[in-house]
Amino acid sequence: MELAASFGVLLAFDRLLLGGTAFSGIAPNPLWLPVVVMALAYGTFPALAAAGIASTLWLALGQEPGSERDYLDHLLHLSLPPLLWFMAAVAIGEVTMVRAQRLVRLERTKNIARRNVTRLTEAFHQLVHTNRALQVQVATGERSIGHVIATAARLGDADPAERRAALIALIALAAQTGDFTCYRVTGSEARAWLRGEGAQARPDTLLAPLLSLAQRRGAAIHVGRASDREALAGIGMVALPLTEGDPARLLGVLVLHDLPFAAMGAHLLAELTEICRWLGPLLVEEPRRAGPLAVQPPGMVA
Repeated sequence: MELAASFGVLLAFDRLLLGGTAFSGIAPNPLWLPVVVMALAYGTFPALAAAGIASTLWLALGQEPGSERDYLDHLLHLSLPPLLWFMAAVAIGEVTMVRAQRLVRLERTKNIARRNVTRLTEAFHQLVHTNRALQVQVATGERSIGHVIATAARLGDADPAERRAALIALIALAAQTGDFTCYRVTGSEARAWLRGEGAQARPDTLLAPLLSLAQRRGAAIHVGRASDREALAGIGMVALPLTEGDPARLLGVLVLHDLPFAAMGAHLLAELTEICRWLGPLLVEEPRRAGPLAVQPPGMVA
């Protein structure tokens, strides 16, 4: 439509002003205008179409009436403008297409950069929110250093009940749950020794399959390992053997009956394993400290 309109206007002016000679007496020829405009606006192919139409009009109408020329001069006069139009269409059109492609790439890069900036802004605000939440949690949470030190200091209390409460509090802080039971091995079975606040209704005796697995494994048993799920079914999510000596002797088993999903991970297992290192010896020492001192009569062997 644009080509037809532009050439229609030019032909009308040519016929009215010059008698329909395809502007042969004007330099530069106005037929350049559609070729250059198409090349600058749309690229090579529309410009070639404009050059083709302009060349057709030039060859059909571009005869100067009453002029006698040499044949070669006449041939050059007819062929030079179309040649220049096609060369200009290709040269200017290719530059226009390269520029358009570059603009498309720049637009795509701009959109990607804008999305990245949006994501970075969201991530920054999320980090700021998380940082504030962590600061509040550190300032008010029970897992603060001061609270842990105060709880650990109660382990040296002379009152056995106070020592047991301190042990329960420390385990709950590390496990992030109050639903746990610490079983102590006595003979061929393991009986409950310490209970968290949420484990009052848990079994008093550890099931034999889980106890046997703890004796063989000597390492953490948890539902994250498919082979451990059968032994933990109906009991808990994590079972940590409490050992002492080399070779290790099983003293008890710490069972976490329930855990929040967010707490499950290598960090939690590392904390619980560290607690089990000092909790195991306490299974031996605590009954001695808690029990009354036995005085044996002379000459008798206890």
